[in-house]
Amino acid sequence: MKLAKEFVDSLNWPKSLFDETHNRCFCTDCYPSTWENLLLAVGSHYVIPRGWTRLGLHVDPMFKEEHNIWNKWIVTFHGTTKIAARSILTHRHFYLPGDKLIDGTILGIREGHIPNQKFIFTSPTIVYSSLSVYSSKNSFYSHVDRTNYEVQMVLQCRQQPGSFQVQGETVGARSIRICPYIPNEKIEYFTDIRSSIVAYGLLVRMKAKSGIL
Repeated sequence: MKLAKEFVDSLNWPKSLFDETHNRCFCTDCYPSTWENLLLAVGSHYVIPRGWTRLGLHVDPMFKEEHNIWNKWIVTFHGTTKIAARSILTHRHFYLPGDKLIDGTILGIREGHIPNQKFIFTSPTIVYSSLSVYSSKNSFYSHVDRTNYEVQMVLQCRQQPGSFQVQGETVGARSIRICPYIPNEKIEYFTDIRSSIVAYGLLVRMKAKSGIL
């Protein structure tokens, strides 16, 4: 948790975006290997994000009360970049390809994904949402342990049932199984309804790139 917080602090995002009550570490010490890998939320399965750390995000009180998201919306994951995540959290809505982000750049369809698919993509497994076509890799040097890291970010979300369609993988995996718990044929959700998804956690994964400096 300490390293993930150090990385997020380095982004200089407003503290008001975060809510520590949703913080959770999914390392093997905090979430043992004997615990469940697949959980059920509102009748829909999702995969535990093992190896990731979740920094809780502020969710608008009126929105979560109006839609009763903790009891009626399912859990999904959305791979993202630093600037896209900042835009989503600041403006409290997800973006479609062609939209202008907070820094003035246009959200495009990333290389490796099907062109002209102007949707918001989510998945019930972080294994899929953390693929490089969805979640960019960032370099980060930690002053805590003096190590260089490769860092990825994925948003953990609540998503309104019935607001999206389900399809197979679109990254060219074909017969190669992406996730051991969710079949390739049902691994991707897509929607163009921005308000049908709300992020409640910023998941961070850090992989050391080199030894201590």
